[in-house]
Amino acid sequence: MLLFGSQVYRHTSVYMYAGILITRLFVIGGFLTLFLNRRPQKNMSNLIKSAAIAAFITALFVVAADAQTTTGTVSMSATVSKYVEINSGGAVTLTGNSGGGVTTDGTLNSPLAVVVNLGELGPANTNSFVTASVPLKVRSNAAYVMAMAATVTSTGSTANKITSADVGFGLGTVSRTGVGVNTAGTDTNATSGDPTLAANGSVNAGTGRYEYTATKSNLSAFASSTTALNGAFIMNAVPRSNANGLTVPAIFAVKPQFYENGTTTVAVTFTVTAP
Repeated sequence: MLLFGSQVYRHTSVYMYAGILITRLFVIGGFLTLFLNRRPQKNMSNLIKSAAIAAFITALFVVAADAQTTTGTVSMSATVSKYVEINSGGAVTLTGNSGGGVTTDGTLNSPLAVVVNLGELGPANTNSFVTASVPLKVRSNAAYVMAMAATVTSTGSTANKITSADVGFGLGTVSRTGVGVNTAGTDTNATSGDPTLAANGSVNAGTGRYEYTATKSNLSAFASSTTALNGAFIMNAVPRSNANGLTVPAIFAVKPQFYENGTTTVAVTFTVTAP
């Protein structure tokens, strides 16, 4: 919003002309006095006095005219809203897979829309884990919360099918680096980190099935939108063109087992908000 206001004084020329007119009247009056009275010395003195008085009055009018001013004002208002965004932090790393591959890779600073085929997850895959590490980049000008929701669907019909509890999940090391980033800000990782760490899972002694047992270490903990990471504002006052931000890998892992045969789909949605 712009508000413009001004006051303009237009009396300068009026004062000037008034002063000049008065000067002329005093001078003419002086000459008339000189002519009618015919007293040269005295009338000459009166003429000089009249001229001096006229000049003084003119000066007063000029000073009054010069004292006038012109002013103008501009009033503005603006708003900065809370802002958050999540994008890809770069290429996906897929390890331990037998077949499959990265169908749609992550592109740095582009919208997150990754598609990964984990390949074979049955006993034919002899690797310890099939792991997909998906880099995320988060930016904000306010305190943020990153939540995640996941669904796992398998075509099997028994308890031996792959379920959400069989898909390990965790966030890796959080990094705040680069010019323009609030490097002093702190973040809270609600997950247990890399799900393949020994501390985050083990074989169930009763069933023999491998399980992710640590806090929020598998997708069953994210059946509905659940906080995975939160922290202080990320970006300092820099232009949007500054490409730095907070980066963190989202790590997904499945341990190949004698699962019921079939196909499985996993859908994960990250949502970042500024409460």
